Amino acid sequence: MFRRTCVSALRATRVAQVSLVFKQLEGNAPLTKKDKPVNSFSDEFMKPPVSTEMESKYGRYAKYSDPALSNVDVSSEVVLNTYPDGAREGRIETTAGVALKDFDANIWDEDFFRKHILKPKLPDELEDCARVTDYALNSCLLGFVILMARYAVLPLWYVGQPAMSMVGQMNIEAEIGSLEDRECKTVVWRGKPVFVYKRSERQMKEILETPMSQLKHPETDEARFPEKRDMAVVIAICTHLGCVPIPNEGLFNGFFCPCHGSHYDASGRIRQGPAPLNLEVPPYKWLDENNIYMGKL
Repeated sequence: MFRRTCVSALRATRVAQVSLVFKQLEGNAPLTKKDKPVNSFSDEFMKPPVSTEMESKYGRYAKYSDPALSNVDVSSEVVLNTYPDGAREGRIETTAGVALKDFDANIWDEDFFRKHILKPKLPDELEDCARVTDYALNSCLLGFVILMARYAVLPLWYVGQPAMSMVGQMNIEAEIGSLEDRECKTVVWRGKPVFVYKRSERQMKEILETPMSQLKHPETDEARFPEKRDMAVVIAICTHLGCVPIPNEGLFNGFFCPCHGSHYDASGRIRQGPAPLNLEVPPYKWLDENNIYMGKL
């Protein structure tokens, strides 16, 4: 069989000297009922029947032993026909003076096996203690595995998630206060600078008189800022390459991006330069004269 072939090959190496298991018959031959030859898959790989009689008598290490095979015939006829000229298994001259590391189950007698190999049955309280210890160790190991799996999977969950500092800026309220004409205040919203700019009467007049045909991205000022008409609220990121424009600069008395020369009017609409679109208007609403809300409406 495959298992016996592998064990036989291993016995030829020095690895087999590490443990007594590979030197015993129980480690290199399947346990079958009544010690019959192996005839099926279950005989080769499955466990044999459990004997409650042997387990209660000798402990859990003997639960797979067959009670019928544990009865030793010590009649005079058997002794006469076996010793001293019988098979070498069990002879005194075979078992005497051999080190324990050289143990082979097919040459040792029952007394030696019971004394040196078979462990005595533990008291019930010790068996309970050992069982509780096994449960505790297995529980600790299982908890450690779950903890390691958590820390292995958790980074995959956080991939693509916004930073907690950004989450706190999803919806904000800002106190702007009273602004003078052409005064600008900057508010950070979702990691972006937002200009809150108060326009003068002259700027409002110029914005209203500007025809749509002169705009690269036509939008009316009323559509961009329906509340508090004199206040412009725009995201201060140039729509060309993402630079931050300067307020109160440029050819149209609005915003100017010095990086590549994009000029915006006081409504944030692109008038001249490489920028293709107007400055973006964030979702906002005025709570009162001095406080503004930005975020999901």
